[in-house]
Amino acid sequence: MLHVLLLILKITGIVIACILGLVILVVTAVLFVPVRYKVNADYHDRFKAQAKVSWLGILRLMISYDEELDIKAKAFFITVYNNNDENSKVSEQKKANKKKEKKPEENIFSASDKDVEKLTEKEEKPQIKMAEAVNETKEDVQNVKEAVSEDESGNIQNRSFFNKVKDKCFVIYTKIKEIIKLIRDTVKKISGAADRLKEKVSKTKEFVTDEDNKALFHFLVEQLKALIKVIRPKKYRINARIGFEDPVTMGKVLAYVSILYGMSGVDLSLEPVFGENVKEGSIFLKGNICIFSVLVIALRVYRNEQFKKFISR
Repeated sequence: MLHVLLLILKITGIVIACILGLVILVVTAVLFVPVRYKVNADYHDRFKAQAKVSWLGILRLMISYDEELDIKAKAFFITVYNNNDENSKVSEQKKANKKKEKKPEENIFSASDKDVEKLTEKEEKPQIKMAEAVNETKEDVQNVKEAVSEDESGNIQNRSFFNKVKDKCFVIYTKIKEIIKLIRDTVKKISGAADRLKEKVSKTKEFVTDEDNKALFHFLVEQLKALIKVIRPKKYRINARIGFEDPVTMGKVLAYVSILYGMSGVDLSLEPVFGENVKEGSIFLKGNICIFSVLVIALRVYRNEQFKKFISR
């Protein structure tokens, strides 16, 4: 009995050790095996692009664009997601709905001539009655307008000069009152906006001049540089052919590109064209991203005390 119990415990221990080893192997692979990516883009009269992201050849994501977007996700050799399949299903569903909507229309047009004549006879009578009723209402409205205009002309003639002056003075008074109220509201809004702007400026000055915030800003910039170093492509190629009809504009673009080249160190092959509007180019990127390095940077930012204080504000 004891021998059987020890054998069961031995088998259980071996199974648990295998499971733990498998978990450690998977976690190690996720952390240290890099995610590889490759991008190809080209613009000559139209834009075309292809991108591929893969991990250990097991998981693959392929994106391409040539007038239409195509996205495919595969695990081993099984297609997990394909947007073209979903689009085709949606289009088939729309076609089926359109066919269903067209069925009642075909039944109406397939009716006999006698049925159509009966329908038209039934529809003509209420239309005639409606036209007669509209004409009668128009005549009644015209009569009422004439009567009202006669009464108004009589009242205007009977109104005294004093009442006219009084009404005009009241109208002018109300308009002046509205203008004064509008001026007061405008002044209040302007003063409130000025006060809010002063508060924002003072808070910005305090934030910029604070030593802790300066240290936090410097720390975040350093971590951003480290992140760019981790995700930047190991191989790249950028070719561009740019031209403008105005030579002054072309000179400005070349100056900006030279500044960008000096600051970033990006290797760019640029062919300038003077006196002609040209925008063409291609780009190739290839690199990998280590998840462990990204997590280390995120952990540094999360554990920073100044960053925690800034977030908790």
